[in-house]
Amino acid sequence: MPFLSVDGTRIHYRVSGPADGEAVVLIMGLGMDMSGWDAMLPHLERYRVLRIDNRGAGLSDAPDRPYTIAGMARDVAEVMRAAGIGSAHVYGASLGSMVAQELALSYPDLVRTLVLGCPSPGMISVPGAPGILRLLVSGQRLTREEAFRRTAPYLFHAALENPAALQEVLQQRLAMPFRVVGFRRQLEAVMRWSSLPRLRRIKVPTLVVHGDHDRLIPIANGRLIARLIPNARLHVVKGAGHVYSVDAPGDAARAVLAFLDAQRRPAATADVRRP
Repeated sequence: MPFLSVDGTRIHYRVSGPADGEAVVLIMGLGMDMSGWDAMLPHLERYRVLRIDNRGAGLSDAPDRPYTIAGMARDVAEVMRAAGIGSAHVYGASLGSMVAQELALSYPDLVRTLVLGCPSPGMISVPGAPGILRLLVSGQRLTREEAFRRTAPYLFHAALENPAALQEVLQQRLAMPFRVVGFRRQLEAVMRWSSLPRLRRIKVPTLVVHGDHDRLIPIANGRLIARLIPNARLHVVKGAGHVYSVDAPGDAARAVLAFLDAQRRPAATADVRRP
């Protein structure tokens, strides 16, 4: 179980897939650990996949001091180097999309392509449904099941009509390691960050994926990002909320895989440096 120490903080990561495959880096959202990518992994069997628990989540340390999105991007950069990955396709979801944007802006040589799932350009953006920020903050004082049930209307759309699917997701969430301190520090980092004035500097091929019923980060944010990043494409997941992988299983995965496959090097040689 590999860990890397960055400024004294242990960052947990895992590498899977063929050693000669092109690298894909997966960065999960607020409070989530790398198991949030489990449904995506079967679609990436030809790739060398690096998954990361952001600081404050999963098995990574959760220091009680300020986090920044720039610092979390540095965590990813350091882990990539430790894993011998010189450059990669980078897929970030929600908070992970912010870290991915920052990675592309601050470490452009490490990013071959970007996939931004349910993304936001930061606090200078189109806000979510009224009350969601207050709920995220107050949710730290609820049990994890109570917090899940209260936030579900903001996270899902089609799945709200499928109690069995929601119960399955709840059980998966309850199985994840969770630290209140880490969640709070991640949320504070989100509230202090913005990429909006810098998005035109991103030059790599970019796919934006967004559910058309996202109440947490409305699709207007995804449209804005796709418009500001040169030559970015937008894939709209119909009938899906923020967690489109639950509302519309397969739709986003197929779009992402088609995008990645189209960007693969003809000789299928990965840019991998041995540690």
